Amino acid sequence: MANRVKQAFNALSPEQQDIVRARRFSGARSPDEWLALLSPIADYDRQADETRAGGGGFFERRYARKNDVPNGLRTFAIPLLPILREDMEPGAPLELWVDLTGPLVSTKAVRHSEPYKKGAYRKVVDTFYDDAWLQVRTRFADGAQLQFAVIDHVRSTFKEKKNPRGKIKRKTKNKKKTEMTVTLTVPNRLYAPATGSRPLPKQKLKPSDKHTKVTVGGTLVAKQVDAVPQLESLIELISGAYERVAPVRRKKL
Repeated sequence: MANRVKQAFNALSPEQQDIVRARRFSGARSPDEWLALLSPIADYDRQADETRAGGGGFFERRYARKNDVPNGLRTFAIPLLPILREDMEPGAPLELWVDLTGPLVSTKAVRHSEPYKKGAYRKVVDTFYDDAWLQVRTRFADGAQLQFAVIDHVRSTFKEKKNPRGKIKRKTKNKKKTEMTVTLTVPNRLYAPATGSRPLPKQKLKPSDKHTKVTVGGTLVAKQVDAVPQLESLIELISGAYERVAPVRRKKL
């Protein structure tokens, strides 16, 4: 029987295959160009996920596991593109930095605790990881500059204990929080700082001579390390940034 997942992978362009293998990419393109590049990868990923869930034979499942694309691309990054396209300045590039290699890699470790004891465990070590897996920058039709990042913060706890029979048991438990930060820079000739906006966990307003920079953010607790946040959470933050400025009323002549 033909390996349908492998056939779907081979149908991708060399650039698309490289993205699947590397699980990371970056660049500046129009939203339509990004969609043309990434949508076939999302279709492949959907088929591979169905196969891994039990829709194929042994070799298909093994191939799908080996060439898996984390769901952050299909369920978060790609659906975001047409939303941004609606408000972007025509011809403006959409800059993307995507890293789907996962948070639990040595290069993303930012801190290790000293070994300590806790309850029955004779050795406990915490390792903290920061994973900025999505960063975006573009320009809207109203002249605003938009930047945002999605960052996973993971605490990985290794525990070791010895039972009464002298057998050593080890386990690792991971906890994740996802931080989203949005920065909106608007021209003062069109916008002025506003009051009465709803409170957000993180908010900062920095006026200057020509522009006003608004930074807002929030953190979500994830149930699993591979959990993907809801896209609506980011859209709400972008809306919250715009709530902190208001269009300038022009005087009538």
